[in-house]
Amino acid sequence: MTYESERKHKSDDRGELDLSLLVDQHKREIWAYKMRESDWVRTKNQLDGNKKIIEEMSAQVIGLKKEIDRLSEENNNLRTIDSSHQELNGKLRKQITEVEVEMANLKAIGNNSPEMRNLQRDNKYLVEKVRDYQEMLKKAGL
Repeated sequence: MTYESERKHKSDDRGELDLSLLVDQHKREIWAYKMRESDWVRTKNQLDGNKKIIEEMSAQVIGLKKEIDRLSEENNNLRTIDSSHQELNGKLRKQITEVEVEMANLKAIGNNSPEMRNLQRDNKYLVEKVRDYQEMLKKAGL
C-alpha cells in the first residue's frame, strides 16, 4: 500500500470487519498484484526479445567466422601462388639473361668466324660482279 492509500485507510471510519473495507483492501491487493504481474510480463517480453536478438547475432557471428576462415584459406592460396610466380619469374629472368649473353656471344663469334668472313668475301665478290654486269649493260646500251 502507498502512503496515500494508508492515510485514507486510517481516516476511514469503517471498522476492520466492514465488508466494503475488506473488498477495497482486496481490490488494492489485486491491483498491486496485477501491476507486479504486468512488470513481470514486460520483463519476460524484453528478455525473450533480447534472447531472439542474441540468437540472430550468434548465427551472424558463426556465418562471419566461416567467411573469415574461407577468406583466410583463399588468402593463403593466393600467397602460395604469388610465391610460386615470383620464383618462376626469377628463373625466367635468369634464363633470359643467359639467352641474351649467349646471343651476344653468338653475334660476336658469328661476325668473326671463318664462315662469316668467307660470306663477307663472297658478298663483296658478288657486289663486284653485279657492278661489272651493270657496266657491261650500260656499254651495250641496255
